[in-house]
Amino acid sequence: MTARAAPTPPRTPPRHRPRRATVTVHPAEVVTRVGVEEVREPRVEPVWREVQRLYRTGLHPAIALNVRHRGRVVLDRTIGHLDNAPGALPGGVVGPESLFNLFSASKIVTAALVHALVEDGVLDLDRPAAWWVPEFGRLGKDRILLRHLLNHTAGIPDMPRGLDVARALGEGRVPLDPICGLSPQSPPGERVAYHPMTSWFVLQEVMERATGVGLRPLLRQRLLDPLGFTGMDYGVDPSRLPEVALHAVTGPPAPPVMASIFQRSVGVDLDTAVELTNDPRFLTAVLPSANVIGNPREVSRFLALLLNGGTLDGRRVLAPETVRRMVGEVTPRQFDGTFGFPMRYALGVMMGGRRFSLFGLGTPGAFGHLGLSNVVVYADPARDLVVSFLTTGKPMMDPGMVRWYWVLQRLVMTFA
Repeated sequence: MTARAAPTPPRTPPRHRPRRATVTVHPAEVVTRVGVEEVREPRVEPVWREVQRLYRTGLHPAIALNVRHRGRVVLDRTIGHLDNAPGALPGGVVGPESLFNLFSASKIVTAALVHALVEDGVLDLDRPAAWWVPEFGRLGKDRILLRHLLNHTAGIPDMPRGLDVARALGEGRVPLDPICGLSPQSPPGERVAYHPMTSWFVLQEVMERATGVGLRPLLRQRLLDPLGFTGMDYGVDPSRLPEVALHAVTGPPAPPVMASIFQRSVGVDLDTAVELTNDPRFLTAVLPSANVIGNPREVSRFLALLLNGGTLDGRRVLAPETVRRMVGEVTPRQFDGTFGFPMRYALGVMMGGRRFSLFGLGTPGAFGHLGLSNVVVYADPARDLVVSFLTTGKPMMDPGMVRWYWVLQRLVMTFA
């Protein structure tokens, strides 16, 4: 049994780039585009200046920032190019309607769909995944509940050894049998260790078997279509490939320890992963933890849906208690067995904190997600704030990343 994906589209030449890209930086006024900003907020201008400084580091071919405050868009801007491979003329200038891959921030969307099916009575968080996928219950995994798969305590964080991950991701089709053959590294529910991919393919299989519907149409029917989403989905239609911003490995090579963690948990090295994510086969596939693709405004709308307790633009698609369960049941802060630093997870999202937070210091109630490697989307109920901060460079360790984090901290300070 395999985690199903959409039929492979006709093969088009992949837009590859050298392993280590040197981004060509252009004058900000030439490569900046402004979308629809519903409220004029002068205090966002210093934030945007920090984004421009980040762009000038050369770490990101493209950057997009969409910010909603008190339900209104106060900042909707982009800077850079859709493609900026060294040695060639850059592609078109990126704009607010351009499409960005969320990478691991895709988990928010998949988790919301799981919770929607729990609300509908189709799934039960306290039932083992093996109830729907019996073959998954081998080797002690029969006690892994759906909630363990969502909060990164299932004990199977690493991709199976021997699996040709490069081929699987390139084809947008990951076989489930090797995942069923994994032995848990720790008892379910006891140890937090970020699961980049494994548990999410199991959740996809559970949802598809429980409903008899593929993941992409299920997402559209249950959440996206009722809210009028047209610029966000699992993957893209082949006709929209030119709208997708491509990715580049930038900065120095990752330190050996960091590179080893990435290789073990994802199954390929960073350079290979980034090459694969620029391949049309990957961009048109259905990968529940890695390739939700959308424009910055619709990504923010989805987070606003959760911030508003399941209602958006007057339409309710989730009950308030469903959203509270998704963002409110939080693991104790502990050192993450994958990342090696302290993390808190709710049922499908990463949580902020006062002294340590991926969303900026002083965000204890914020929820959202990080995506490879400098993609951040989150909602902060205390500030009535939604941030969609999307980038296409993939630095793992570079001094310029301080600029990236300062953009996030400046937002926290601006909307204190």
